[in-house]
Amino acid sequence: MNKTYTHTFFLFWALLGLMYVLVGSHAFMHSIQDDRWLWADPLFQLWTRLGEGWLMPLAFFALWRVHSDTHKRMAALKALGATVLLAIVLPQGMKWVFSDSPRPWTVFPTVHELPGLVKSFYKSFPSGHTAFGVAWTAAWATLAPKKYQFPLAMAVVALGVGFSRIHLHMHWLHDVIAGGLLGLGCAYVGIRWSGFTETH
Repeated sequence: MNKTYTHTFFLFWALLGLMYVLVGSHAFMHSIQDDRWLWADPLFQLWTRLGEGWLMPLAFFALWRVHSDTHKRMAALKALGATVLLAIVLPQGMKWVFSDSPRPWTVFPTVHELPGLVKSFYKSFPSGHTAFGVAWTAAWATLAPKKYQFPLAMAVVALGVGFSRIHLHMHWLHDVIAGGLLGLGCAYVGIRWSGFTETH
């Protein structure tokens, strides 16, 4: 795993965890929604899509292009594939286990609505978008050649996906924290299982 990405991720998630301990998920949601930046709604509606699977064909193609060594290229693609698969299956499995967990729309239904946003009311825990966003960005920051890894930018992308889920009133803070940790775990297991190393 890329050390810069991992350290930055844990810094971001430690701050989220501190907010959870000091404020709690409900109060944090209130603080976001009571003074929500309506001008940022379109931005976060786009940003949240970076935690969806539509981007993966582009990621696989880009990873294939940036690797010149055929053997390393195949190992990287295998690792990304394993990471993506885990990041789809595990969060959805946990959502099934915690299917009764209410989303913010269930608890605070009077929040200003966003045009085009499809509301969900249950299966809140964990945040699947956050898990997927963290998983693929952590994988990219590890699997791409060094000059294409952009670990700090990838960590910011992952944090933005998580925050977008709160801003869009789709997930609680604790959903995002759990989703991010799960996503990092998916990347770690996927990369280790594939046998990918920097000197592969």
